[in-house]
Formats: sequence, structure tokens, C-alpha cells
Amino acid sequence: MSVARHRSKPKLYGRRVRGARGKYFWLRRKLGREKKLRAIKKIGDKERRVVNDELHKIAKDIVDEAERHNAIIAIGDLKGVRKNDKGRKVNRKVNSMPFYRLKEYIRYKAFERGILVIEVPEYNTSKQCSRCGSMRTKRPSQGVFICEDCGYQINADVNGAKNILKRAVGYMLTVGAAVTWPGGERFALWQATLPNLP
Repeated sequence: MSVARHRSKPKLYGRRVRGARGKYFWLRRKLGREKKLRAIKKIGDKERRVVNDELHKIAKDIVDEAERHNAIIAIGDLKGVRKNDKGRKVNRKVNSMPFYRLKEYIRYKAFERGILVIEVPEYNTSKQCSRCGSMRTKRPSQGVFICEDCGYQINADVNGAKNILKRAVGYMLTVGAAVTWPGGERFALWQATLPNLP
């Protein structure tokens, strides 16, 4: 998922990775029942190549966009994401996305181009309102986020990504950095006045 301040709609990544992983999961299961172990190893190698290729494309797209807009990349620290038990089907989908590998690809591609990558804790980013900061929120479905205090309604992933962005800006505020916002406006982040984040 990528949320940038210059873009009105977020760009969602990972559908093709999850699709490939799902396809090979069912194929491995079928071949396992038929006891075709050599074929299982062969498709495992192909799956790894397909997934790695897709991860490289996603990382390149994210880094290209950051370079185009002279931006930093803020990544949520996903420690414990696989510990949430939400049922077998959901767990398989979550576990099928190789987050760590994608993060490493983004890091090394960004490093090659001199782009800063900040990793911030993701704790409560999906529960906190990105507009008012309230924790009195609800999610009537997986993709919808509603704040009960200010009435803000948004895609849940976009809300979480905005909170990660705010935490990254907060981190940069503590170390002191200069940032160019879209439109060319430049701010020194150790000053008290900051532009309002959407």
C-alpha cells in the first residue's frame, strides 16, 4: 500500500503476490495428495521466482515514486502481524505476503538512490483516527474506518498509512530535518509550525 500526499487515491500493492501464492498453495496441496514430491519442489522454485520478481517490481515502483517527488519512504514495523489469529483463510492471506523481503528490497533500492527509509512502529495505527487522533473508532468491515468522535470515514488502510506518515514526520521532528512538501514548500521540521497533514 502506498499513500502519498500528492495522490488522492492510494495505490494498493500485493494482489498479484497473494494471487500467485494462493495458486501455488492449492497446486502444492493437490500434488501432495497425489504424492508427487518432485513436482512440488519444482513448482516451489517457480513460485519463489514469480514472487521475487513481483516484489522487485513493487519495490522499484515505490522507490521511483519517492525519487520523482523528492520524498522519504515511511514503512510500518510489522512485528507481530502474523500472531493475530483471524481464522485459517485470513491467516493464510496475511502470511502469504513476504513483508520482510519486500521491506529489504525497498531499503536496498532506496539506499542506491540516496532516499531515506524510516521504519516506525505500527502499534494502533489502524485503530487511531488520522484526523483527530481519537481511539474511539470502529471498523464495520475490514476496509472501512469510522471515527466516532469527529465522524471521519475513510478506507482503513489509508487511515493506517496516514498515521504511519505522521509518526515518520514526528520522528524527523525529533532529529531535525528539512522536508519539501508537494508544491515545493520547504519546512524545517525542528520548528514549531508544521503544515497540517491531511
